[in-house]
Amino acid sequence: MQSENFVKIKDLSPLNRELFLKAKVIELGEKREVTNRNTGEEHEVMEVLLGDETGLVYFSAWNEDIDRLEVGKTYEFRDVKTILFRGHVRLSLGRNGSFEETEETIEEVNMDNNISDEEHEFPRRNRYNRGGYGYNDRRRSSGYRY
Repeated sequence: MQSENFVKIKDLSPLNRELFLKAKVIELGEKREVTNRNTGEEHEVMEVLLGDETGLVYFSAWNEDIDRLEVGKTYEFRDVKTILFRGHVRLSLGRNGSFEETEETIEEVNMDNNISDEEHEFPRRNRYNRGGYGYNDRRRSSGYRY
């Protein structure tokens, strides 16, 4: 069993995994319908603004998880990850993540440090980090010399 070291929002960065975090729901966004490009399945998604005493981050809530969140309540997020969505950090449950309401409450939230506002570049994929699909990678792997 892994250690449950809870992180603060200010310490989140792109592409973290296996995170434990306590955060308060500040704001619920609009529900949107999205279609999975591969399967054609319809899903609901909502951007939820979470906060703690160190800052704010957006969380992408999907389907039945949307109705489990309430403004002003504090939740414990377990084994979650950060993703980059259009260059901005988002908290995501992924496959193994979960959350539940906690008795503990977060009273003060730092509203001046939204880490989802900062834009990040996507890491370059190449043949050394799980087989990239960029133009240069195809040229190199085909034996083309330049």
